[in-house]
Amino acid sequence: MTESFRSLIDQRAVEVPDRIFLVDPDSAHQMSYLELKENTARFGNMLNQLGVSSASNIGFLMDNGYWTVIVMLGTMYHGSITVPLNAVASRRNLKFAVENGKLDLIFVSTIHRSLLDKVLSDIDRSILVIEVDMEHGFDLKFLNLSTECESDIELTKDTPAMILHTSGTVGVPKGAVLSHGNLIAGGKNVVLAQNLKEDDIAFCILPLYHINGQVVTVVAQLVSSSQVVMPRKFSLSRFWSTLTDNRCTWFSTVPTITKYLLDDVHAKEGEQNLRDTSCLRFARSASSAMPASMLVDFEETFGIPMLESMGLTESAAPILANPMPPATRKPGSVGIPFGNKVKIIDHSGGDLGHGEIGEIVVSGSNVILEYYNAREATESAFTPEGWFRTGDLGYQDDDGYFFVTGRIKELIIKGGENISPREIDDVLYRNKAILEVATFGYPDPAYGQVVAIAVVLKADQSYSEEELMEYCRTELGSFLCPSRIFFVDDLPKGPSGKIQRLQVAKSLIPDD
Repeated sequence: MTESFRSLIDQRAVEVPDRIFLVDPDSAHQMSYLELKENTARFGNMLNQLGVSSASNIGFLMDNGYWTVIVMLGTMYHGSITVPLNAVASRRNLKFAVENGKLDLIFVSTIHRSLLDKVLSDIDRSILVIEVDMEHGFDLKFLNLSTECESDIELTKDTPAMILHTSGTVGVPKGAVLSHGNLIAGGKNVVLAQNLKEDDIAFCILPLYHINGQVVTVVAQLVSSSQVVMPRKFSLSRFWSTLTDNRCTWFSTVPTITKYLLDDVHAKEGEQNLRDTSCLRFARSASSAMPASMLVDFEETFGIPMLESMGLTESAAPILANPMPPATRKPGSVGIPFGNKVKIIDHSGGDLGHGEIGEIVVSGSNVILEYYNAREATESAFTPEGWFRTGDLGYQDDDGYFFVTGRIKELIIKGGENISPREIDDVLYRNKAILEVATFGYPDPAYGQVVAIAVVLKADQSYSEEELMEYCRTELGSFLCPSRIFFVDDLPKGPSGKIQRLQVAKSLIPDD
Protein backbone atom coordinates (compact mmCIF):
# COMPACT_ATOMS: atom_id res chain seq x y z
CA MET A 1 0.00 0.00 0.00
CA THR A 2 1.26 3.47 -0.87
CA GLU A 3 -0.67 5.39 1.76
CA SER A 4 2.38 7.20 3.12
CA PHE A 5 5.71 8.51 1.90
CA ARG A 6 7.49 5.77 3.83
CA SER A 7 5.60 2.99 2.06
CA LEU A 8 5.86 4.75 -1.32
CA ILE A 9 9.62 5.33 -1.05
CA ASP A 10 10.18 1.77 0.19
CA GLN A 11 8.12 0.43 -2.72
CA ARG A 12 10.10 2.40 -5.32
CA ALA A 13 13.40 1.22 -3.80
CA VAL A 14 12.31 -2.37 -4.42
CA GLU A 15 10.74 -1.83 -7.86
CA VAL A 16 13.29 0.51 -9.48
CA PRO A 17 16.33 0.66 -7.15
CA ASP A 18 18.86 1.81 -9.75
CA ARG A 19 16.68 4.33 -11.56
CA ILE A 20 17.74 7.95 -10.95
CA PHE A 21 15.21 9.93 -8.92
CA LEU A 22 17.03 13.25 -8.47
CA VAL A 23 19.77 15.19 -10.26
CA ASP A 24 21.19 18.32 -8.62
CA PRO A 25 23.13 20.07 -11.43
CA ASP A 26 24.60 22.71 -9.11
CA SER A 27 26.40 20.18 -6.92
CA ALA A 28 26.68 17.31 -9.44
CA HIS A 29 24.93 15.06 -6.88
CA GLN A 30 22.39 12.52 -8.03
CA MET A 31 20.25 10.05 -6.13
CA SER A 32 18.74 6.72 -7.20
CA TYR A 33 15.49 5.43 -5.78
CA LEU A 34 17.40 3.00 -3.56
CA GLU A 35 19.59 5.88 -2.33
CA LEU A 36 16.45 7.94 -1.70
CA LYS A 37 15.17 5.20 0.59
CA GLU A 38 18.56 4.89 2.33
CA ASN A 39 18.97 8.66 2.77
CA THR A 40 15.47 9.23 4.11
CA ALA A 41 15.92 6.36 6.56
CA ARG A 42 19.31 7.77 7.62
CA PHE A 43 17.70 11.17 8.08
CA GLY A 44 14.99 9.72 10.32
CA ASN A 45 17.58 7.89 12.38
CA MET A 46 19.56 11.12 12.69
CA LEU A 47 16.42 12.77 14.09
CA ASN A 48 16.13 9.91 16.58
CA GLN A 49 19.71 10.51 17.71
CA LEU A 50 18.92 14.19 18.16
CA GLY A 51 16.03 13.22 20.42
CA VAL A 52 13.40 14.39 17.94
CA SER A 53 10.33 12.23 18.30
CA SER A 54 7.98 11.23 15.51
CA ALA A 55 5.14 13.68 14.94
CA SER A 56 7.47 16.63 15.70
CA ASN A 57 7.21 19.76 13.54
CA ILE A 58 10.44 20.34 11.62
CA GLY A 59 11.07 23.42 9.49
CA PHE A 60 13.48 24.04 6.65
CA LEU A 61 14.70 27.34 5.21
CA MET A 62 16.76 26.23 2.22
CA ASP A 63 17.07 26.74 -1.51
CA ASN A 64 16.28 23.78 -3.74
CA GLY A 65 18.71 20.90 -4.10
CA TYR A 66 19.83 17.42 -3.13
CA TRP A 67 19.93 18.01 0.62
CA THR A 68 16.67 19.95 0.69
CA VAL A 69 14.84 16.99 -0.83
CA ILE A 70 16.35 14.70 1.82
CA VAL A 71 15.15 17.07 4.58
CA MET A 72 11.64 17.40 3.15
CA LEU A 73 11.03 13.74 2.29
CA GLY A 74 13.13 12.43 5.18
CA THR A 75 11.04 14.33 7.72
CA MET A 76 7.85 12.76 6.38
CA TYR A 77 9.48 9.31 6.10
CA HIS A 78 10.36 9.59 9.80
CA GLY A 79 6.75 10.36 10.68
CA SER A 80 7.36 14.00 11.58
CA ILE A 81 5.72 16.99 9.93
CA THR A 82 7.72 19.13 7.51
CA VAL A 83 7.17 22.90 7.65
CA PRO A 84 8.71 24.68 4.62
CA LEU A 85 9.70 28.28 5.35
CA ASN A 86 9.37 30.82 2.56
CA ALA A 87 12.73 32.46 1.89
CA VAL A 88 11.14 35.58 0.34
CA ALA A 89 8.41 36.04 2.94
CA SER A 90 8.39 39.07 5.18
CA ARG A 91 10.19 38.71 8.47
CA ARG A 92 6.84 38.99 10.24
CA ASN A 93 5.33 36.12 8.25
CA LEU A 94 8.41 33.97 8.83
CA LYS A 95 8.08 34.59 12.54
CA PHE A 96 4.40 33.65 12.37
CA ALA A 97 5.22 30.39 10.54
CA VAL A 98 7.86 29.45 13.12
CA GLU A 99 5.61 30.29 16.09
CA ASN A 100 2.33 28.99 14.69
CA GLY A 101 4.04 25.83 13.44
CA LYS A 102 5.44 25.15 16.92
CA LEU A 103 8.75 24.13 15.39
CA ASP A 104 11.08 21.90 17.38
CA LEU A 105 13.94 21.98 14.86
CA ILE A 106 14.87 24.03 11.80
CA PHE A 107 17.29 23.07 9.03
CA VAL A 108 18.76 26.13 7.32
CA SER A 109 21.24 26.58 4.48
CA THR A 110 24.22 28.81 5.13
CA ILE A 111 22.95 31.56 2.82
CA HIS A 112 19.74 31.96 4.87
CA ARG A 113 21.26 31.60 8.36
CA SER A 114 21.43 35.33 9.13
CA LEU A 115 17.78 35.79 8.15
CA LEU A 116 16.71 32.93 10.39
CA ASP A 117 18.77 34.27 13.30
CA LYS A 118 16.97 37.62 13.01
CA VAL A 119 13.60 35.88 13.03
CA LEU A 120 14.51 33.70 16.01
CA SER A 121 15.81 36.71 17.96
CA ASP A 122 12.19 37.90 18.18
CA ILE A 123 10.95 34.55 19.51
CA ASP A 124 11.08 33.82 23.22
CA ARG A 125 11.59 30.08 22.87
CA SER A 126 14.59 27.88 22.25
CA ILE A 127 14.55 26.10 18.87
CA LEU A 128 17.26 23.72 17.69
CA VAL A 129 18.88 24.93 14.44
CA ILE A 130 21.05 22.81 12.14
CA GLU A 131 22.94 24.60 9.39
CA VAL A 132 23.26 22.63 6.16
CA ASP A 133 26.13 22.93 3.71
CA MET A 134 24.35 22.69 0.33
CA GLU A 135 27.41 21.04 -1.22
CA HIS A 136 28.30 18.49 1.46
CA GLY A 137 25.14 18.20 3.55
CA PHE A 138 25.18 17.00 7.12
CA ASP A 139 28.02 15.79 9.31
CA LEU A 140 29.97 12.89 7.77
CA LYS A 141 28.58 10.65 10.52
CA PHE A 142 25.29 10.82 8.61
CA LEU A 143 26.61 8.28 6.11
CA ASN A 144 27.32 5.80 8.91
CA LEU A 145 23.72 5.72 10.13
CA SER A 146 21.51 2.72 9.48
CA THR A 147 19.66 2.66 6.17
CA GLU A 148 16.72 0.86 7.75
CA CYS A 149 13.87 2.78 9.34
CA GLU A 150 14.10 2.61 13.14
CA SER A 151 10.67 4.10 13.80
CA ASP A 152 7.80 2.01 15.09
CA ILE A 153 5.25 4.73 14.26
CA GLU A 154 2.69 3.48 11.74
CA LEU A 155 1.93 6.00 9.02
CA THR A 156 -1.44 6.14 7.23
CA LYS A 157 -2.95 8.32 4.54
CA ASP A 158 -4.45 10.52 7.27
CA THR A 159 -1.18 11.11 9.14
CA PRO A 160 -0.22 14.82 8.93
CA ALA A 161 2.84 15.26 6.69
CA MET A 162 3.22 18.98 6.02
CA ILE A 163 2.16 22.36 7.34
CA LEU A 164 2.46 24.95 4.61
CA HIS A 165 1.78 28.53 5.63
CA THR A 166 -0.10 30.71 3.21
CA SER A 167 -1.96 34.00 3.25
CA GLY A 168 -4.97 31.96 2.13
CA THR A 169 -8.18 33.36 0.78
CA VAL A 170 -8.82 35.85 3.58
CA GLY A 171 -5.45 37.58 3.78
CA VAL A 172 -4.60 36.14 7.21
CA PRO A 173 -1.62 33.76 7.52
CA LYS A 174 -2.73 30.18 8.07
CA GLY A 175 -1.03 26.82 8.18
CA ALA A 176 -2.55 24.34 5.75
CA VAL A 177 -2.21 20.81 7.18
CA LEU A 178 -1.62 18.31 4.36
CA SER A 179 -1.63 14.60 5.11
CA HIS A 180 0.46 11.89 3.46
CA GLY A 181 -2.66 10.95 1.50
CA ASN A 182 -3.34 14.56 0.44
CA LEU A 183 0.15 15.05 -0.99
CA ILE A 184 0.31 11.68 -2.73
CA ALA A 185 -3.17 12.29 -4.21
CA GLY A 186 -1.93 15.66 -5.48
CA GLY A 187 1.01 13.91 -7.15
CA LYS A 188 -1.31 11.33 -8.70
CA ASN A 189 -3.49 14.12 -10.11
CA VAL A 190 -0.45 15.64 -11.85
CA VAL A 191 0.50 12.25 -13.29
CA LEU A 192 -3.07 11.77 -14.52
CA ALA A 193 -3.41 15.25 -16.03
CA GLN A 194 0.00 15.28 -17.73
CA ASN A 195 0.14 11.58 -18.56
CA LEU A 196 3.56 11.23 -16.94
CA LYS A 197 5.59 8.09 -17.66
CA GLU A 198 8.61 6.42 -16.12
CA ASP A 199 10.94 7.91 -18.74
CA ASP A 200 9.82 11.50 -18.15
CA ILE A 201 12.31 13.95 -16.63
CA ALA A 202 10.91 17.01 -14.88
CA PHE A 203 12.85 20.28 -14.64
CA CYS A 204 12.11 21.80 -11.21
CA ILE A 205 12.67 25.57 -11.22
CA LEU A 206 10.05 26.55 -8.62
CA PRO A 207 11.00 26.65 -4.91
CA LEU A 208 10.27 23.80 -2.52
CA TYR A 209 8.62 26.19 -0.08
CA HIS A 210 5.79 26.43 -2.65
CA ILE A 211 3.19 23.70 -3.21
CA ASN A 212 3.88 23.69 -6.95
CA GLY A 213 7.54 22.81 -6.52
CA GLN A 214 6.80 20.26 -3.81
CA VAL A 215 3.98 18.31 -5.43
CA VAL A 216 4.12 18.96 -9.17
CA THR A 217 7.84 18.40 -9.66
CA VAL A 218 8.82 16.16 -6.72
CA VAL A 219 5.88 14.10 -5.46
CA ALA A 220 4.52 13.49 -8.97
CA GLN A 221 7.90 12.08 -10.03
CA LEU A 222 7.94 9.79 -7.02
CA VAL A 223 4.43 8.60 -7.88
CA SER A 224 5.33 7.98 -11.55
CA SER A 225 8.78 6.45 -10.79
CA SER A 226 10.37 9.15 -12.94
CA GLN A 227 13.17 11.69 -12.53
CA VAL A 228 13.50 15.32 -11.45
CA VAL A 229 16.35 17.71 -12.28
CA MET A 230 16.60 20.40 -9.60
CA PRO A 231 18.96 23.41 -9.66
CA ARG A 232 19.10 25.68 -6.60
CA LYS A 233 17.12 28.48 -8.25
CA PHE A 234 15.71 29.57 -11.57
CA SER A 235 18.45 31.05 -13.75
CA LEU A 236 17.52 32.69 -17.03
CA SER A 237 21.07 32.45 -18.38
CA ARG A 238 21.38 28.73 -17.61
CA PHE A 239 17.78 27.63 -18.10
CA TRP A 240 18.02 26.09 -21.56
CA SER A 241 21.51 24.63 -21.19
CA THR A 242 20.62 22.88 -17.92
CA LEU A 243 17.33 21.63 -19.35
CA THR A 244 18.80 20.26 -22.56
CA ASP A 245 21.99 18.84 -21.00
CA ASN A 246 19.76 16.72 -18.75
CA ARG A 247 17.26 15.89 -21.52
CA CYS A 248 14.28 17.13 -19.49
CA THR A 249 10.91 16.31 -21.03
CA TRP A 250 8.81 18.97 -19.28
CA PHE A 251 8.85 21.80 -16.79
CA SER A 252 6.38 23.62 -14.57
CA THR A 253 6.45 27.39 -14.59
CA VAL A 254 4.52 30.54 -13.68
CA PRO A 255 3.64 33.42 -16.01
CA THR A 256 6.42 35.62 -14.62
CA ILE A 257 9.11 33.12 -15.59
CA THR A 258 7.43 32.49 -18.93
CA LYS A 259 7.60 36.23 -19.62
CA TYR A 260 11.34 36.24 -18.81
CA LEU A 261 11.95 33.36 -21.23
CA LEU A 262 9.99 35.04 -24.02
CA ASP A 263 11.56 38.47 -23.50
CA ASP A 264 15.03 36.92 -23.57
CA VAL A 265 14.38 35.17 -26.88
CA HIS A 266 12.69 38.17 -28.48
CA ALA A 267 15.53 40.44 -27.38
CA LYS A 268 17.89 38.19 -29.30
CA GLU A 269 15.67 38.52 -32.38
CA GLY A 270 14.81 34.87 -32.45
CA GLU A 271 18.34 33.59 -31.95
CA GLN A 272 17.24 31.22 -29.26
CA ASN A 273 20.46 29.28 -28.84
CA LEU A 274 18.39 26.57 -27.21
CA ARG A 275 20.45 23.63 -28.41
CA ASP A 276 18.43 20.53 -29.24
CA THR A 277 15.09 20.91 -27.44
CA SER A 278 13.46 17.90 -29.09
CA CYS A 279 13.47 16.25 -25.65
CA LEU A 280 10.67 18.55 -24.46
CA ARG A 281 7.08 17.29 -24.58
CA PHE A 282 5.28 20.20 -22.89
CA ALA A 283 5.38 22.99 -20.33
CA ARG A 284 2.88 23.54 -17.54
CA SER A 285 1.78 26.84 -16.01
CA ALA A 286 0.04 27.52 -12.70
CA SER A 287 -0.07 29.90 -9.69
CA SER A 288 -1.66 32.82 -11.56
CA ALA A 289 -3.55 33.38 -14.78
CA MET A 290 -1.52 33.42 -17.99
CA PRO A 291 -2.72 35.87 -20.66
CA ALA A 292 -3.93 33.99 -23.72
CA SER A 293 -1.57 36.05 -25.89
CA MET A 294 1.42 34.93 -23.81
CA LEU A 295 0.39 31.29 -24.14
CA VAL A 296 0.13 31.58 -27.93
CA ASP A 297 3.46 33.44 -28.10
CA PHE A 298 5.15 30.70 -26.05
CA GLU A 299 3.83 27.89 -28.21
CA GLU A 300 4.77 29.66 -31.44
CA THR A 301 8.24 30.58 -30.14
CA PHE A 302 9.28 27.31 -28.53
CA GLY A 303 7.17 24.81 -30.45
CA ILE A 304 5.77 22.90 -27.46
CA PRO A 305 2.32 22.99 -25.86
CA MET A 306 1.79 25.14 -22.76
CA LEU A 307 -0.77 23.53 -20.45
CA GLU A 308 -2.41 26.07 -18.17
CA SER A 309 -3.70 24.77 -14.84
CA MET A 310 -5.04 25.87 -11.49
CA GLY A 311 -3.97 24.68 -8.07
CA LEU A 312 -3.99 25.65 -4.42
CA THR A 313 -1.88 25.03 -1.38
CA GLU A 314 -5.00 23.62 0.23
CA SER A 315 -5.53 21.10 -2.58
CA ALA A 316 -1.94 19.83 -2.74
CA ALA A 317 -1.50 21.75 -6.01
CA PRO A 318 -3.64 20.84 -9.03
CA ILE A 319 -7.42 20.86 -9.20
CA LEU A 320 -7.80 21.80 -12.88
CA ALA A 321 -5.58 21.43 -15.92
CA ASN A 322 -5.73 21.58 -19.67
CA PRO A 323 -5.26 18.05 -21.00
CA MET A 324 -2.37 16.83 -23.08
CA PRO A 325 -2.60 16.94 -26.90
CA PRO A 326 -4.39 15.77 -28.94
CA ALA A 327 -7.18 16.57 -26.46
CA THR A 328 -8.59 20.10 -26.57
CA ARG A 329 -6.67 22.91 -24.88
CA LYS A 330 -8.36 26.26 -24.47
CA PRO A 331 -6.25 29.44 -24.10
CA GLY A 332 -7.56 31.44 -21.16
CA SER A 333 -9.05 28.37 -19.48
CA VAL A 334 -7.50 26.62 -16.47
CA GLY A 335 -8.84 23.34 -17.81
CA ILE A 336 -10.89 20.45 -16.48
CA PRO A 337 -10.77 18.43 -13.24
CA PHE A 338 -8.31 15.55 -12.84
CA GLY A 339 -8.66 13.33 -9.78
CA ASN A 340 -11.06 15.59 -7.90
CA LYS A 341 -14.45 17.25 -8.31
CA VAL A 342 -14.87 20.95 -9.09
CA LYS A 343 -18.03 23.02 -9.44
CA ILE A 344 -19.38 26.58 -9.30
CA ILE A 345 -21.69 27.75 -6.50
CA ASP A 346 -23.58 30.93 -5.72
CA HIS A 347 -23.34 32.98 -2.51
CA SER A 348 -25.83 30.68 -0.77
CA GLY A 349 -24.04 27.50 -1.79
CA GLY A 350 -26.38 26.48 -4.61
CA ASP A 351 -24.97 24.91 -7.78
CA LEU A 352 -24.72 27.17 -10.84
CA GLY A 353 -25.12 26.15 -14.46
CA HIS A 354 -22.74 26.50 -17.37
CA GLY A 355 -21.77 30.09 -18.11
CA GLU A 356 -22.88 31.39 -14.69
CA ILE A 357 -20.20 33.10 -12.60
CA GLY A 358 -19.78 32.06 -8.98
CA GLU A 359 -17.22 30.69 -6.55
CA ILE A 360 -15.06 27.75 -7.58
CA VAL A 361 -15.19 24.94 -4.99
CA VAL A 362 -13.34 21.61 -4.91
CA SER A 363 -13.70 18.22 -3.28
CA GLY A 364 -11.26 15.31 -3.32
CA SER A 365 -8.69 13.23 -1.44
CA ASN A 366 -6.11 15.94 -2.17
CA VAL A 367 -7.90 18.62 -0.12
CA ILE A 368 -6.42 19.61 3.27
CA LEU A 369 -7.37 18.11 6.61
CA GLU A 370 -7.55 21.48 8.34
CA TYR A 371 -5.78 24.73 9.12
CA TYR A 372 -3.32 24.31 11.97
CA ASN A 373 -4.58 25.71 15.29
CA ALA A 374 -7.39 27.53 13.46
CA ARG A 375 -10.73 25.82 13.98
CA GLU A 376 -12.88 28.75 12.87
CA ALA A 377 -10.80 29.30 9.72
CA THR A 378 -11.14 25.59 8.90
CA GLU A 379 -14.90 25.62 9.36
CA SER A 380 -15.37 28.74 7.23
CA ALA A 381 -13.18 27.32 4.44
CA PHE A 382 -15.63 24.50 3.72
CA THR A 383 -19.27 24.49 2.68
CA PRO A 384 -21.70 22.51 4.87
CA GLU A 385 -21.47 19.73 2.28
CA GLY A 386 -17.67 19.56 2.62
CA TRP A 387 -16.56 21.43 -0.53
CA PHE A 388 -13.47 23.62 -0.12
CA ARG A 389 -13.98 27.27 -1.03
CA THR A 390 -11.14 28.43 -3.29
CA GLY A 391 -11.94 32.14 -3.03
CA ASP A 392 -11.82 32.40 -6.84
CA LEU A 393 -14.69 33.45 -9.06
CA GLY A 394 -15.22 31.73 -12.37
CA TYR A 395 -17.51 29.74 -14.62
CA GLN A 396 -17.66 26.46 -16.50
CA ASP A 397 -18.39 26.46 -20.22
CA ASP A 398 -20.54 23.98 -22.13
CA ASP A 399 -17.53 21.74 -22.78
CA GLY A 400 -16.73 21.45 -19.08
CA TYR A 401 -13.72 23.80 -19.11
CA PHE A 402 -13.32 26.25 -16.24
CA PHE A 403 -12.40 29.92 -16.51
CA VAL A 404 -11.29 32.16 -13.64
CA THR A 405 -12.73 35.68 -13.75
CA GLY A 406 -11.38 37.17 -10.54
CA ARG A 407 -10.91 36.76 -6.82
CA ILE A 408 -13.45 37.21 -4.12
CA LYS A 409 -10.92 38.66 -1.77
CA GLU A 410 -8.45 41.42 -2.40
CA LEU A 411 -5.21 39.49 -2.44
CA ILE A 412 -2.42 40.63 -4.73
CA ILE A 413 -0.85 37.84 -6.81
CA LYS A 414 2.71 38.80 -7.65
CA GLY A 415 4.57 36.22 -9.71
CA GLY A 416 2.29 33.49 -8.42
CA GLU A 417 2.76 34.43 -4.74
CA ASN A 418 -0.19 35.69 -2.67
CA ILE A 419 0.32 39.01 -0.87
CA SER A 420 -2.11 40.34 1.70
CA PRO A 421 -2.70 44.11 1.20
CA ARG A 422 -3.48 44.51 4.88
CA GLU A 423 -0.04 43.15 5.80
CA ILE A 424 1.53 46.07 3.94
CA ASP A 425 -1.02 48.57 5.24
CA ASP A 426 -0.18 47.62 8.82
CA VAL A 427 3.53 48.27 8.30
CA LEU A 428 2.94 51.62 6.59
CA TYR A 429 0.62 52.80 9.32
CA ARG A 430 3.61 52.67 11.66
CA ASN A 431 5.04 55.62 9.75
CA LYS A 432 4.02 58.72 11.67
CA ALA A 433 3.77 60.79 8.48
CA ILE A 434 0.98 58.66 7.02
CA LEU A 435 -2.68 59.35 7.74
CA GLU A 436 -4.31 56.76 5.52
CA VAL A 437 -3.09 54.07 3.15
CA ALA A 438 -4.59 51.48 0.83
CA THR A 439 -2.50 48.73 -0.79
CA PHE A 440 -3.70 47.13 -4.01
CA GLY A 441 -2.53 45.14 -7.00
CA TYR A 442 -1.34 47.04 -10.05
CA PRO A 443 -1.14 45.25 -13.44
CA ASP A 444 2.36 44.29 -14.56
CA PRO A 445 3.40 42.38 -17.70
CA ALA A 446 6.12 40.38 -15.93
CA TYR A 447 4.60 39.60 -12.54
CA GLY A 448 0.90 39.72 -13.38
CA GLN A 449 0.49 42.16 -10.51
CA VAL A 450 2.84 44.26 -8.42
CA VAL A 451 2.22 46.08 -5.17
CA ALA A 452 0.91 49.64 -5.34
CA ILE A 453 -0.08 51.96 -2.50
CA ALA A 454 -2.28 55.02 -2.28
CA VAL A 455 -1.19 57.29 0.58
CA VAL A 456 -2.74 60.26 2.36
CA LEU A 457 -0.14 62.19 4.34
CA LYS A 458 -0.91 64.05 7.53
CA ALA A 459 -1.46 67.77 7.02
CA ASP A 460 1.74 68.80 8.77
CA GLN A 461 3.92 66.21 7.06
CA SER A 462 5.85 66.14 3.81
CA TYR A 463 7.35 63.00 2.34
CA SER A 464 8.94 62.41 -1.04
CA GLU A 465 8.29 59.31 -3.10
CA GLU A 466 11.92 58.21 -2.77
CA GLU A 467 11.85 58.66 1.03
CA LEU A 468 8.72 56.55 1.28
CA MET A 469 10.15 53.96 -1.11
CA GLU A 470 13.28 53.67 1.05
CA TYR A 471 11.10 53.24 4.14
CA CYS A 472 9.20 50.44 2.40
CA ARG A 473 12.37 48.68 1.25
CA THR A 474 13.67 48.71 4.82
CA GLU A 475 10.46 47.65 6.55
CA LEU A 476 8.95 45.31 3.96
CA GLY A 477 11.82 43.85 1.97
CA SER A 478 12.20 43.89 -1.79
CA PHE A 479 9.40 41.46 -2.67
CA LEU A 480 6.66 43.30 -0.74
CA CYS A 481 7.98 46.77 -1.52
CA PRO A 482 5.52 48.74 -3.66
CA SER A 483 6.41 49.36 -7.29
CA ARG A 484 3.99 52.28 -7.56
CA ILE A 485 3.21 55.01 -5.01
CA PHE A 486 0.29 57.39 -5.40
CA PHE A 487 -0.07 60.40 -3.13
CA VAL A 488 -3.76 61.35 -2.89
CA ASP A 489 -5.84 63.84 -0.94
CA ASP A 490 -8.48 61.37 0.18
CA LEU A 491 -9.46 57.70 -0.09
CA PRO A 492 -12.99 56.48 -0.93
CA LYS A 493 -14.87 55.03 2.05
CA GLY A 494 -18.07 53.12 2.66
CA PRO A 495 -20.90 54.05 5.03
CA SER A 496 -19.03 52.63 8.01
CA GLY A 497 -15.90 54.62 7.19
CA LYS A 498 -14.03 51.59 5.86
CA ILE A 499 -11.66 52.34 2.99
CA GLN A 500 -12.93 50.79 -0.25
CA ARG A 501 -9.79 49.22 -1.60
CA LEU A 502 -11.30 48.10 -4.90
CA GLN A 503 -12.51 51.62 -5.60
CA VAL A 504 -9.02 52.94 -4.88
CA ALA A 505 -7.57 50.55 -7.44
CA LYS A 506 -10.25 51.37 -9.99
CA SER A 507 -9.62 55.10 -9.72
CA LEU A 508 -5.83 54.81 -10.11
CA ILE A 509 -5.42 52.04 -12.70
CA PRO A 510 -5.85 53.47 -16.20
CA ASP A 511 -8.36 51.86 -18.55
CA ASP A 512 -6.81 49.95 -21.46
